[in-house]
Amino acid sequence: MIGYWKIGNLIRGEAAEYYKATCADLAARFGIADVSEIVPPHITIKSPFEHRSYDLVERIVATSAEAPAQPLVLSGWNHFGTRTVFIDIPAPAPELKAHLTAILDAFRAAAIEVTPLEYELHMHLSVARFLRPESYAAVSAYLATIPAPKFEIALDNITIFTKDKEARNWKVQKTFPLTGKR
Repeated sequence: MIGYWKIGNLIRGEAAEYYKATCADLAARFGIADVSEIVPPHITIKSPFEHRSYDLVERIVATSAEAPAQPLVLSGWNHFGTRTVFIDIPAPAPELKAHLTAILDAFRAAAIEVTPLEYELHMHLSVARFLRPESYAAVSAYLATIPAPKFEIALDNITIFTKDKEARNWKVQKTFPLTGKR
C-alpha cells in the first residue's frame, strides 16, 4: 500500500501554543482554514511524497536523527506571495543547513523525488494558507497590528507525518529526538 508522508520538525511548548492560538484566531476572524487543525505545528523538511515502504522512510529519518539539536529563532511575519502567511525563521546556521541537505540527499539516494525548491528551504511556520488576495490583505493588515512573534527554540527532532492521500489532516506517525550520537 502506498503511504503519503511528509518529514518535519515537530514544534512543541510555548511556540506551539502561540502558533495554535494564532491560527485559530485568524480562522475565526477571517473565515479561513485553521492551519493548526490540518497539521500539527511543524517546520517542513521534506515536502509531501508518496512511497510504498514506511520501513525505508523510517530508516532514513532514524539515521538523520543521529545529528545534534540545533538552535532556531522564530521571528516576525512573512509571506510567500499573497497565498501564504507565516512566522519566519531566519536563515539556518551552516551546520543545520548541511544536516537538512543530508536528509534530502538520503531521500534522493533512495529514489524518492526531492525538488530543487526543497534544497532552497525557507524555514517557516504557515499560519494562513491558500489565501485569496482579499483575505491575504486583511490577514496581513491585522498581523501588522499585533506584536511580532519571537521564540528561541531548537530543531530537536525529526518527525514523520502521515495521512491518507485524499484526507485533509496530517497526523504524527513517529518522532525521533535528535541524539547527537552517530
